[in-house]
Amino acid sequence: MAKKPFEGERIYTIPLREAYKKAERKRGPYAIRLVESFLKIHTKGKEIKLGQELNKKIWERGVKHPPKKVRIKAIKDGDIVKAELMGFEYKDFKAIPKKEKKGMKERLLGRLGPKALKKEEEEKMVEGKAEKMEERTEEKHQKKEAL
Repeated sequence: MAKKPFEGERIYTIPLREAYKKAERKRGPYAIRLVESFLKIHTKGKEIKLGQELNKKIWERGVKHPPKKVRIKAIKDGDIVKAELMGFEYKDFKAIPKKEKKGMKERLLGRLGPKALKKEEEEKMVEGKAEKMEERTEEKHQKKEAL
């Protein structure tokens, strides 16, 4: 007689000792994959979503030292399984978008403030005047050559 896949909630203790057989820098990501594969096997869910607190717990001591085991509460809703650390309610975990890095010029302007902006505008105006003067002199030379 085949087991029926569960609907609702279940509590699991997932061993993550297997992660310690990997290289130090690969243990954290491997521990996450272990949790996901364990839940796929035991809940027969198609999509696994890990909660914010569970993610924090696994990464708490860095990439080299994930916990040896975690106790989670899994909630199955159709084909989606949502897992969260015991004692916490499930919250979606979303990665923080990366900030766009400023160039050297923007960082300096940010540090120097409005004085630097005024000075830069003045330099642009001086450059603009210099360009106009060059254009005028070129036009004069062209006229002389045409005569």
